[in-house]
Amino acid sequence: FDLQKRVIKRMLMTGMSVNTGLYYASVAFRGVIENSTWNPAKNSIVVNFNVGADLREAIKATTVGIIGEKGSAMYIGGVQDASTRAQDASATAGRAFTLTGGKLKVVGTDPSVGIILKSSSGKETKVAEDLWVTNDPSKLTFIIPADLADGTYELKVTTQFGSNSKTMLKVPRSVMKTIYIGKAPDGGGLGPDGGLEEDPLG
Repeated sequence: FDLQKRVIKRMLMTGMSVNTGLYYASVAFRGVIENSTWNPAKNSIVVNFNVGADLREAIKATTVGIIGEKGSAMYIGGVQDASTRAQDASATAGRAFTLTGGKLKVVGTDPSVGIILKSSSGKETKVAEDLWVTNDPSKLTFIIPADLADGTYELKVTTQFGSNSKTMLKVPRSVMKTIYIGKAPDGGGLGPDGGLEEDPLG
């Protein structure tokens, strides 16, 4: 590939056109040459690319499979326990816990909107709105209810926040992450920072 690039660059920069089958490239010059002198301030070289015959045939022969709606850009990228400063998805009951990521702002009138902590036994605890400290698209901080026992919890954030503060989704979307009230288990859990979160690139 490096050899191919060197050859193509050399050919183009000597004024030749190149047809690889995938693309057709040709050089053009812009600006008027004055006094037989090249003036970089007024003159420039441009390379034009057009789809080649091989690539056109490949495009015609390609089929597209629709596998579903594009994934939400809502995601959790990091966490921190305000009490211990730990970032291993451990949390402390009665103390602040921070999520950072994208489109995390909790807004909307749907009953499902909010922050819910679900214990390993299946009991759900909804974090009251007066325990929310920071509610921004990229940062969500709230107080872990003081009466929650140590253990593994599924944290679920549900919102109707859209692309901006004026856009509200008709259907709420959610993101989940495993956190540990008390000490996180050795190894930090299932994800790279000890939890489960939606892939922002997925």
